[in-house]
Amino acid sequence: MTTPLHYRAAFHWQSRAVLGRHLTVYRRNWHTAALPPLLEPIILLLAFGVGLGGFIPEFVWRGRPISYLAYLAPGMLAYTAFMTAFFQALFAAYIRMHYQKTWEGQLVTQLRLEHVVWGEVLWAATLGTVYALIVTLVLAGFSLTGWLQLHWASAFLVLPLLFLAALAFATLGLLFTALVPSIDHMNIPFFLVIMPLGFTSSTYFPLEGDSPWTQAWLVLNPLHHLAEGIRLLLLAGEPNHHLVAACGLFLLMILILIPVDERLLRRRVLGEG
Repeated sequence: MTTPLHYRAAFHWQSRAVLGRHLTVYRRNWHTAALPPLLEPIILLLAFGVGLGGFIPEFVWRGRPISYLAYLAPGMLAYTAFMTAFFQALFAAYIRMHYQKTWEGQLVTQLRLEHVVWGEVLWAATLGTVYALIVTLVLAGFSLTGWLQLHWASAFLVLPLLFLAALAFATLGLLFTALVPSIDHMNIPFFLVIMPLGFTSSTYFPLEGDSPWTQAWLVLNPLHHLAEGIRLLLLAGEPNHHLVAACGLFLLMILILIPVDERLLRRRVLGEG
């Protein structure tokens, strides 16, 4: 298979069929599945943004005095898209592949493995974006109370960026779906990916330092660029270089990881290669 076909499969009807199948299953339990992404941001914003933030009278970000709640809100958007997409492409996709045998059933139809791969990636990205949209609605509610002031005119740029980010993080999650020996090893990607990216990305607190290693990590960390880019948009209304860096890193991740995911999953699922 030539390399362009790896990406062309994203637009095939078979990939959309896999996406549609996952959406149909999700809609059967939407009322319970949608409750955590609605309650979690409310609890975190109240506990950390309002509660903990009350003990931080002067929080300075890029030389500007802001509330910790205002700092936290954009980071939550970035982290929600990251965590949801990564988890869906890792744990949920592994369950469908290994235990439910969903992939096995799909592959005896007109679907090929690249369609299953893209269907999983598109579903994880869609769910990550929807959950981030729910967080956005929660932030809008906090804005109506007067606790949070954001530049909502810039918000239209955020959701497409979050979808691209979720696509990229889904390809990363699917990589570990192909690599982990069993479900007992699911803690490995959490320690290797989620904790390093999440806690060193300026999502919940600013990461500063003059160390060349710190600066190099921030330059290469896509979640850092996503969080800071959204933060500059929503707090200052400024398009910025972090948005460009984030888009570049996400596109690079997708271009590299989709063929790698498919190759490794072809070996694991079909015994080829």
